[in-house]
Amino acid sequence: MVLFLVGFMGCGKSSIGRQLARRLGYGFVDMDADIERQAGMTVSEMFDRHGEAYFREREREALARYAGLADTVVATGGGVPCGVGNMETMNRCGVTVYFKMTPEKLALRLRHGRDKRPLLRGKDDGELLAFIRERLPQREPFYGQARLVIDCDGVSDDYIAEHVVRYMENSVK
Repeated sequence: MVLFLVGFMGCGKSSIGRQLARRLGYGFVDMDADIERQAGMTVSEMFDRHGEAYFREREREALARYAGLADTVVATGGGVPCGVGNMETMNRCGVTVYFKMTPEKLALRLRHGRDKRPLLRGKDDGELLAFIRERLPQREPFYGQARLVIDCDGVSDDYIAEHVVRYMENSVK
C-alpha cells in the first residue's frame, strides 16, 4: 500500500510523512528530493534552467514509478495533485491524505524557507500571503479528492500522524 500525502507546500507532508513511515513500518519517499536525485539538480535549478513545465513532467514520471510500490509513504510536491490524472492515479494505487491548512497558517510556516521554493522566491510577507490566497483555491478541487482530509490548523504533527495511523488501521484492509 502506498500512502500519498498531498497539500500545499509547507503543510508538513515531509516531516509528518517521515513520522508516519516510522509508525507504520513503511518506507518513505520525499518526491522533490527523489526528483532532485534523478535529475542531478535542485528543484530551483530545474525551474531556472528548464521552466516549471519540465519540473511538472519529472513529477509525473516520479508518480508513475511510485504507483507499484508497497508499504511506502510518499510526500508529494504541492502541485502534483493538479497534474492531469495525478489524483486519479494516486487514488487508484494507494491512499491519499490531504493536509488542509488556511492561507494564514501556511504563510507563517513558509516565511523562513521561501527562498528555497522557486514559486515563493523574492516574495515579501504580504506577497507570500497573497500568492497562497490565490493559488490555494485553484488547488483545493484537486486536494479535496483525497480519501482522507485532515484540518491541520491548530493541531500538532503528532495528532495528525495519529489520525492517519488510526485511519489506516481501521479503514484500509
